[in-house]
Amino acid sequence: MKIQIIRSALALLLIVAGVACKKVAVGYLDADHASFPKKEVRAYRKVADDSPHSTKQKYPAPWSSGRIQGVSGTNPVNYLLSDVKASDGGDAARFKEEEKKGTITVSGGTINVFPAAVKVLPNGRYTVSLKVYNEGHTKILTDICTFIIQEEE
Repeated sequence: MKIQIIRSALALLLIVAGVACKKVAVGYLDADHASFPKKEVRAYRKVADDSPHSTKQKYPAPWSSGRIQGVSGTNPVNYLLSDVKASDGGDAARFKEEEKKGTITVSGGTINVFPAAVKVLPNGRYTVSLKVYNEGHTKILTDICTFIIQEEE
């Protein structure tokens, strides 16, 4: 009887020790309620010369999504373009090419489409998915923002 109790206690001790030694992931990432201030951003091919988006400006401003909201986690939290879906004449492969060239950027939770990209992308809708990640955690934010490229306002 004593041996059985000792064996049971030893087994319980080994189980508790095994659970206690389990490697715990570093930090956390919560993006379940992630969103952008504007779900859609319109970018225009033709803009006034005095517009901040005009290619006649020394440093034309991008059309930006605004900073993503509802993401929290252990720093650094990083963002990458995960996927693009195109409709209404858009070209997803071309959008991805422009991101590789740097005329579309994902930086600090903001998506920026520069006039150089708008100039070469076909008119249409570009719905973007982002990968948000930090050490040990990843989440794909599917269809989080749409850029609509059109001729003029």
